[in-house]
Amino acid sequence: MTSNTSSPSEDRSGTNSENRLNAWLRFSLLAASSLTVMAGATMSPSLPAMKKHFHDIPDVAFWVKLLLTLPALFIALSAPLAGWVADRFGRKRLLILCIVLYGFSGTAGFLLDSLVSILISRAILGISVAGVITSATALISDYFFGPERARFMGYQAAFMGLGGVVFLLAGGALSEWSWRGPFLVYSFAFFLAPVAAIAVFEPQRKQAYESALPGDPESLHLPVIGFLLFFAFAGMVVFYLIPVQLPFFLEQQFQAKGFISGASIALATLVSSICSLNFGHLRKRFSHLMICVLICLFMGTGYLIFGSATSLIQVWIGLAICGLGFGMLMPNLNLWVVAVTPEAFRGRVVGALGAAIFLGQFFSPVITEPLRGGTGLDRLYEGAGAFLLLGALILTSWNFMRKRHRLA
Repeated sequence: MTSNTSSPSEDRSGTNSENRLNAWLRFSLLAASSLTVMAGATMSPSLPAMKKHFHDIPDVAFWVKLLLTLPALFIALSAPLAGWVADRFGRKRLLILCIVLYGFSGTAGFLLDSLVSILISRAILGISVAGVITSATALISDYFFGPERARFMGYQAAFMGLGGVVFLLAGGALSEWSWRGPFLVYSFAFFLAPVAAIAVFEPQRKQAYESALPGDPESLHLPVIGFLLFFAFAGMVVFYLIPVQLPFFLEQQFQAKGFISGASIALATLVSSICSLNFGHLRKRFSHLMICVLICLFMGTGYLIFGSATSLIQVWIGLAICGLGFGMLMPNLNLWVVAVTPEAFRGRVVGALGAAIFLGQFFSPVITEPLRGGTGLDRLYEGAGAFLLLGALILTSWNFMRKRHRLA
């Protein structure tokens, strides 16, 4: 961040900047980031109950699962536009507006009576999430630099995970009361909006918003960005097997109810949060590419374990191992993409990354539901584990060849 009276380096480390990065600002950014978890997974424990409530609707199982993933489609469609708006008109305006919209669209399901109207509210929810996560991540990359950015992006992912634990447990408990109960969790946004409006400030940047497009597109490191977008999409297709399919897997295998499903998903989220908290230390020891290898290794092993589970304990062990991998995914993607993106173009590239992530979430049931019907959920999880371990092997080989090429 720059000012009229100091150089960029002085402003970035100066006392005024540090004073403005107070606890409430940090809380606002972290809490806003956690809203993305609430958008989808909070509804997961109530899916079986919703299926029974709307039993007279044809293909109800598909439409109910779509409630969980539809926001992801609209996040993906809206995120590039949200990135452009953030670069052009400012991060703070977009953040506050979308937090308020999030509260109204999220809680609407508590009052609505038809599945179609709930689906529409979920689509609007997705649009609001696109603005929230794009502006929040762009603000973090504007406020923080160097190792501090790596640490705070780890905190961001951890806070998303810890928020997910709270929201999932709350959603699971409220789903025991009514399938409408989890919609009340979204009212958290009404508390967050005024706090963020007061605490967040619009950062000054080197280029004005009017001239945000960089002159040299090659400085974007397009091959790296392309790989990151693919990895984000594929990773979320596989990871979202947990919130979308796990409640049905647990009900089928162990006759588990909503609270057990929510607590099981929350376990993976809690472990991922602990891992994310330590991402700054992890990044000092491993390259971004090797962290991708570790992500595939842990998630693949976890899927194999709970896909073949004969007890809830084995399911929880597998979910915990899977959580270790997912805890590295988001901070690694976010930190890597901002490292290879010019400041002026950052909002749009972060928006593209968000689009890839949430397209993966949306297409997860579309891609995996036919496989589930043909093989069963246990085989689906085991197959996903094998796919991830193969990915770890391919990335390890690629990293080895890159190192040998550099030494040649």
